[in-house]
Amino acid sequence: MTIWLLAIILTAIACATLYYAGAGRPVNAGASVLDATTSHYRAQLGAIESDLAAGRLGSAEAVAAKGELARELIRLKGEAVETMGAGSKAVVWVAIGCVAVLALGTYWVLGRPDLPAEPLSERVAETGANLDLDAAIKTIEARLAKEPDDLRGWQVIAPAYMQLGRYADAVHALRRVNALAPPTADSLTNLGEALMMQNQGSVAGEPLALFHQAAALDPKHIRSRYYIAGEETRSGDYTAAVRDWNALLALGKGDEPWMATARNGLAYAQQQLSPNAAPSAPETGAAPPALDANAPQIQAMVDGLEARLKAQGGSIEEWTQLVRSRLVQGRMDAAQADYELARKAYPDAAVRTELDVLAADSGLVAK
Repeated sequence: MTIWLLAIILTAIACATLYYAGAGRPVNAGASVLDATTSHYRAQLGAIESDLAAGRLGSAEAVAAKGELARELIRLKGEAVETMGAGSKAVVWVAIGCVAVLALGTYWVLGRPDLPAEPLSERVAETGANLDLDAAIKTIEARLAKEPDDLRGWQVIAPAYMQLGRYADAVHALRRVNALAPPTADSLTNLGEALMMQNQGSVAGEPLALFHQAAALDPKHIRSRYYIAGEETRSGDYTAAVRDWNALLALGKGDEPWMATARNGLAYAQQQLSPNAAPSAPETGAAPPALDANAPQIQAMVDGLEARLKAQGGSIEEWTQLVRSRLVQGRMDAAQADYELARKAYPDAAVRTELDVLAADSGLVAK
């Protein structure tokens, strides 16, 4: 309730500022500047309200975004007010003062004044108050083009690339992260995951080497050890797989999302070492479980790619990547549904050659 009240008050005062700033008779060219500022600010407020109503923004994020707009308005009006008459100045400064006080009060309640200032693009990406991910990425890309050694910029943009399914760009960004700062278990594993997604879910090669490097840096690093044990199971190194699955399970508390897959992997590896022994877990099957692609992080990436393609569309290569990922995960129903959507998006069979071959080889049906 407090957040909603703050949002309403901030909106009311901002609108009052705009009204009174534009109500006076213009005395010179400064009025045109204020008119342009007013129109832009109204449009931005409208966009925030629309995103709030649609659920794309939370109430706290909406207040933060409005506060940022208020601060920008203060700066722009401060530049333009020098060209206005004394009467207009008084009204504008009173209204702007109200907005500034409320913005600062809101920031004190909802923000973190103890932290150092950061560029807007980074704050937006880090707090989730991003109204347009594509626009934010373009902003950060432009900055990185000018400042290619900006470590924080690469750290921010890499997960955004992953969310959009731009795995080659994510790989480049994560290589920069590891080049600009001493690699950590997390940064190496992040790069390995991006390479894995770029390679249609395959851990072999450089991704596996990166996971081993990460585990060597931090023997208790769960994500890297998970991928290592999974690849050992897939490649038939069952002795190592049993050892590493047991070590991994010992690191967990028992309720983590990856535990079930780890237990299945251990049971499968144990059964392969002792074919005559009873399965040690009821989930054990005749083939290695789909370990790699069903990790929670990978699942989220694939779901994000699917959501973006359904909402915004995408290239035929991205649709093919989505269907392939669903097949790797063993989710045939999802693969079939995504294949049908891809056919609707690209009705020309000549464009879908690779996708149609993949579908035919995997048993998907063209309906």
